[in-house]
Amino acid sequence: MAAIPNIGNRIRLTDSPWYYFEVAMKYQWVLPDPIEPQTIESISQKHHIHPTIARILLQRSISSPESISSFFNPKIENLYDPFLMKDMEPAVDRIIRALQDGEQILIYGDYDVDGVTSVSILYDGLFRLGGKVSFFIPSRFNEGYGVSLAGIEKAKTKKAKLIITVDCGITAVKEIEAATQSGMDVIVCDHHEPGDTLPSAVAVLDPKRPDDPYPFKELAGCGVSYKILQAVVQKLKLNPAFAERYLDLVALGTAADIVQLIDENRIFVKVGLEKINNAPRPGIEALIKSCGLYDSEIMVSTIVFNLAPRLNAVGRISNAKKAVHLLTTDSKQQARNIARILERENQIRKNIDEETFESAKHMIEQQVDLDRKRVIVLANKEWHPGVIGIVASRIMEKYFRPTILISIQDGIGKGSARSSANFDIYQAFKHLEHLLINYGGHRFAAGITIHPDKIEELDEQINEFAQSYLQIKDLIPKLNIDAEVSFDQFTAEFFNDLKAMAPFGPSNMRPVFVSRNLNVFGQPGLIGQGHIRVKLKQNAFVLDAIAYNFGEYLDQLRKPGAKVDCAYSLYENHWNGQTTIQMKIKDFEVR
Repeated sequence: MAAIPNIGNRIRLTDSPWYYFEVAMKYQWVLPDPIEPQTIESISQKHHIHPTIARILLQRSISSPESISSFFNPKIENLYDPFLMKDMEPAVDRIIRALQDGEQILIYGDYDVDGVTSVSILYDGLFRLGGKVSFFIPSRFNEGYGVSLAGIEKAKTKKAKLIITVDCGITAVKEIEAATQSGMDVIVCDHHEPGDTLPSAVAVLDPKRPDDPYPFKELAGCGVSYKILQAVVQKLKLNPAFAERYLDLVALGTAADIVQLIDENRIFVKVGLEKINNAPRPGIEALIKSCGLYDSEIMVSTIVFNLAPRLNAVGRISNAKKAVHLLTTDSKQQARNIARILERENQIRKNIDEETFESAKHMIEQQVDLDRKRVIVLANKEWHPGVIGIVASRIMEKYFRPTILISIQDGIGKGSARSSANFDIYQAFKHLEHLLINYGGHRFAAGITIHPDKIEELDEQINEFAQSYLQIKDLIPKLNIDAEVSFDQFTAEFFNDLKAMAPFGPSNMRPVFVSRNLNVFGQPGLIGQGHIRVKLKQNAFVLDAIAYNFGEYLDQLRKPGAKVDCAYSLYENHWNGQTTIQMKIKDFEVR
């Protein structure tokens, strides 16, 4: 396989949903297909939308009056009836019976943010409805991901009569059978891809079930948990506001899980963010303060880059039950105490991340033929199993290849995989399941357990499998451009409409614009750890810009008479009580 070509002198900044940015390979700018000007003009005039924003909506298949209205006005009342979900009726009936009979209910979750918020919603919600409720989140180091036989034993010790799995359980066929044989009823509440056989539970709630008619398939685990609580409240004829108090947790888990922010997810995140910004619960308020963001607007990016890493840290370093206590406490003092613990463990996690990342990079330089390998597979006995998912994301972003990192502990390999849109890592593992002890996840992120003596074979076979799906062109990262614009288009109407497009995330990413023939205005300089601050001018218009981690390219921007083509997104910058517009550069070319 030929080496990846060097494309001009462009540089890039990844637009990753993870925690780190890396200068890496060059982007190919992918410009949008042309749209008839009269079509844009029609949408613009009819709905009073700036033409550039109208173009972007059309490119995102938002064109009908109904879709435009629901996009700009996401409302709680537009959520679907939870009873449209397969098995919701028997699930709700069983939960209500447990509440009425005073049975012990165990919420069994996962240790990531989606799992923690899923647990918190049902644990707190059913407790406030008078239930005898406890929760169990497995240790990453002892029981491992998902429903396990060891976890079922823990449920027995808690004398649970009803187990509700959240953000896990859809593939735990033998484990749920064991629970049933032990006299416990199980309700599965998940959002991952089901296997060929569904668990024999009282109810299996998963919008990805092939036989589920639910209109929206992309709920996060916390979204499915919310639908259950919403249905219980509806069946008990309670005020809907009882369930709606948890929309902040749904927003938190949905944003952190990097699911598509369309349809119901857009409503959850939009409404939940309003709650977080206006009346945060004690735990979220303490978390925001610990990040130093108390006076800042909390957005999806704030959750992904600031709040989620701290909530994830305890699941990676110790035990995620602390995160549940943080999100469900009514005590501000307790919330502050737990937030301090999360802050300390997050710092430990970051240090371990960096050591593991440097170790993985060294192994790639020494062992991996990047001209031949389409998938990176690495294993190490020294790696902490709690951070390999984060590091796999960083490696994928740096080398733009699907990445599997495996930590070998006590004779077993525990791996985390990350992939991009052009390679479904879950299906790859399904194809190679004969090499694996266990696997689970989805097309972008998955986990495996494997015997160490099978790792080399996995490396060979997954790269052979990838030959059919990943071509050379797929290994050159692309940057999708939403519109080519000039600075004079940036009117008040434009910025109002751009802001109304939020919340941004998968399937509704913050628009990326291209402007050409820009002049450098004044003297660009360095700020922070290798970031460039520069002013860019086009005709009479000047905008502030920042390019994170571009410091080594400062001299290019200082060339006399330099002309810059720039790909960027636009943000509001709040400083000293003033609001200005700032370009965040993703890629540029100096001519």
